[in-house]
Amino acid sequence: MKKLTFIIFLSFLFATALSAADMVVRVSEENPGSNCTYGGMKIEVGSDDNGNTELDNIEVDQEKTTYVCNGANSREIVSVTDEPENGMCSPRKGVKIEIGNDTNGNGTLEEGEVNPAKTRYICDGADGKNAVSKISEESAGGTCTYGGVKIEVGIDENGNGTLDEEEIDNSQTKYVCKGADGEDGKNALAKVSDEPKGDNCPNSTGIKIETGIDTNGNGELDQGEVADTQYICNGKNGAQGAQGDKGDKGEPGKNGADGEDGAQGEKGDQGPKGDQGEQGATGATGEPGKNGAASLVSVVEEPKGENCAAGGKKIEVGFDANGNGTLDEEEIDPETVYYVCNGRDAEEAGLTSSSTGCSVSAVDGNDDAFLLFFAVIAMMGAFVAVRFARR
Repeated sequence: MKKLTFIIFLSFLFATALSAADMVVRVSEENPGSNCTYGGMKIEVGSDDNGNTELDNIEVDQEKTTYVCNGANSREIVSVTDEPENGMCSPRKGVKIEIGNDTNGNGTLEEGEVNPAKTRYICDGADGKNAVSKISEESAGGTCTYGGVKIEVGIDENGNGTLDEEEIDNSQTKYVCKGADGEDGKNALAKVSDEPKGDNCPNSTGIKIETGIDTNGNGELDQGEVADTQYICNGKNGAQGAQGDKGDKGEPGKNGADGEDGAQGEKGDQGPKGDQGEQGATGATGEPGKNGAASLVSVVEEPKGENCAAGGKKIEVGFDANGNGTLDEEEIDPETVYYVCNGRDAEEAGLTSSSTGCSVSAVDGNDDAFLLFFAVIAMMGAFVAVRFARR
């Protein structure tokens, strides 16, 4: 199971340290199932397109998603350290990966436990070209008796963000093989967090990777379980690329909203009076009507709104059914509700009021009461005529 630590480290190193500066990684637990018979870890990689330093679901590169599955118990552990510029990666820096058996069981790879044949160096690529990786499953066979993971790396020469076949550096291809099945051991866990610019990443921000064995089985990497900590620092920004071609002209925008109505024009001259029609025949005398309830009128202010754009008066008419001398809400006849509205130029030429079927105008705003009285009398006459005709 210790070997799983090595798999996770390699996944992070190739998916973050060797990718472009805006690549991010997400590690989550994989339950036992079709992807991992005994469970394991799911490693997802992608480009941080929205710049929130987190790998969102839409940013995941599905082709680079890798499952690192739990296998048999093993005492093999891994140590990952930085390789200086004057070391095996000269003239560049890199990462040194050492593997060996934890013979004393202290969880740390000591010098006498290192297997030199399995020591690997992962060196930074030349400036201007990003290193990319491809992780795939290795079937059981000659290379890995029980199967495992194949890790291929190379320089992204064409800049498409994908490790193409011709870009693979075969000398850097690594295989992480599973051991023979044995008793279930403790799962290896990893925790990734942001690392600010400072002592660990002097030139830029980066990622802090902590790994260890889940000794208490709570599914979380507790502080006391951390066995190794590595810092993957973002590289310096490259030179700005050439400006792209000008894009096509966009579609014309939608028409804007209509402008406000203009000022009301002057009133035109009154037309000539038409000829009087012939008097009609006198109708038959109807039956005397019953005494009805008294008619009442209510006049209230009408605010600016749907009924009167400039405000005005609301006139309500009805019969005093309960005889209390007040026009109650239920006594109002909705068919005889009228609005006497102010005109648009009321502030300049005095009050101008209108309602359905009639129009009242005044040249002096002080005639408001007179005009209102005139309108009320006219509407009461119309109301009585309508009521009489209905009977």
